Amino acid sequence: PIPFLNDVCFSTYSFGLLKFNISPIVQLFFAQFIMPRVSFMGHLAGIVCGFGLHWGWGMPPLEVCSPNVLIGGVYLIGCLWWRRRVVPVRPLLEAVSTNGDWTGDDNDEQGDWRTLLMERAPREVDATHGYDAENGNDSEQVSDPFMRSKRKKKELELEEVGRKYKILVSIRNLLGFVTVSSFYVFNWTGSLVISQSILFFYFVSGTQSSLVIWTYTHCTKCGNDIIDPEKQRAGMVWRGFLMSCVITIAVDSMSFAAFTIARTFVSAEAASMRVGLLPAALFMLLRISINIIGLVLSSKILHDYGQVGGGIFGNVFSWVISSSKLIGDGIFLSQKPLWTAFEGRGKRLGGGELLSRASQSRAI
Repeated sequence: PIPFLNDVCFSTYSFGLLKFNISPIVQLFFAQFIMPRVSFMGHLAGIVCGFGLHWGWGMPPLEVCSPNVLIGGVYLIGCLWWRRRVVPVRPLLEAVSTNGDWTGDDNDEQGDWRTLLMERAPREVDATHGYDAENGNDSEQVSDPFMRSKRKKKELELEEVGRKYKILVSIRNLLGFVTVSSFYVFNWTGSLVISQSILFFYFVSGTQSSLVIWTYTHCTKCGNDIIDPEKQRAGMVWRGFLMSCVITIAVDSMSFAAFTIARTFVSAEAASMRVGLLPAALFMLLRISINIIGLVLSSKILHDYGQVGGGIFGNVFSWVISSSKLIGDGIFLSQKPLWTAFEGRGKRLGGGELLSRASQSRAI
């Protein structure tokens, strides 16, 4: 119905198997007249898609056209996979560890880069700073306070990276749990299940990409020419996750409200639910909470890599990124300092040689 004209009714015309009603077109121009700044082409595209779905033009089903599925899916398949080839995640360039016994070869089973950081990082620290791991003896270099401080800092950095990786793996497992559970709670062909599956794939790819960066940074002889492309790839993956996560949380929140308020929607969807209304609502609340945690971590990682980006993404999600980063700092940042004051080799300011030169210049 048209506002203030509830009694106005338009006839539906039939052209063979096609039926047409002019009411959406009239509402389009009426909305454009009272709100000139609204998008005319956007509403017209919606009307065309609506007629296409009604006429059976072979358009995708509504589950695929849902924004929580369409936007994230198009970016994942069209941009990251088909155009840029950055997923599935593999090391983009070869890299050699500080011991020279590993390269980032795609033909390695399971990708040795996955375990290099967790298994070889302590040995890299020992070899770099003169510690004999087999005999348990320090070399002469470790007696130097500067080298001892450098080694301690390296150990703290690797401990910090290991803690971050464990957090990512924990959140990944939680996302995997809610994704698998969604197949049982909801209709497995519905948009709620498909969107969560896309979100889980984003997070798995982002976790793998972050592990590659941490491995290249702390356990290999890599420069910025190798690490920077990996950070750019990780930025694209995590931006896709953040974008999809925001939309998924919004749709899930509206679905949660519908579960608790809209009785007609609940009765219509009752056949597609394998559990009762209350368990489904509680599970949806749990799923939203876990997705919010993943959103916070993705924002923190994007800031750490300097890959927040700008343009439309920055303008649309700026408030979400800045707000979630504050929470991510509390989750990811360690309270342990990576350096100790008054520890190291140090340099003497002034001294005998300097004083002697000053005295000679005065004598002259």
